[in-house]
Amino acid sequence: MRISIICGAKDSGKTRAAQTVAARLQAQGLRVGGVLSEASLSEGTKTSYTFRDLSTGRQSLYARRRKGAVPQGEWGYEFLAEGVEFGCAAVRRAAAEGVDVLFIDEIGPLEAGGGGLWEPCREILAAFHGRIVLTVRPALLEWLRGESGMKRGEVEVLAPAQADSISAAPSP
Repeated sequence: MRISIICGAKDSGKTRAAQTVAARLQAQGLRVGGVLSEASLSEGTKTSYTFRDLSTGRQSLYARRRKGAVPQGEWGYEFLAEGVEFGCAAVRRAAAEGVDVLFIDEIGPLEAGGGGLWEPCREILAAFHGRIVLTVRPALLEWLRGESGMKRGEVEVLAPAQADSISAAPSP
């Protein structure tokens, strides 16, 4: 299988698992690219998210918690266009450079609404032939499969605790 999905609920360790896998593969001499979405905490509360480009190590803030009460039906975070563009560019660049393993963390509610990393993700799922590692919440797994055209035989779905089995080589 060429696509590995680390699937878990909010705060289940998906990003941490992806970080561990990326570091292990880099230590093995493989080229990894794409983005990880890293949270910043203040007094135990997530206050913002930053994309870290795995190819360059550069970072860009893309979401910060809104202050005060959030109206019903609105996001609890403000998404910053510059940061989202940074993440999209990092994913596209890594795919164009032909990295061994491409990470996209996370396909979440923003992407399900057509924003965030969805456009480069959709493009890459159709054209990239290397290993792809995605993170996604269980509630969005079937949406992702349907919207992306993934075939079940090319996808393995793993809990964060199982992610250590991910390698650059496609699984049988």
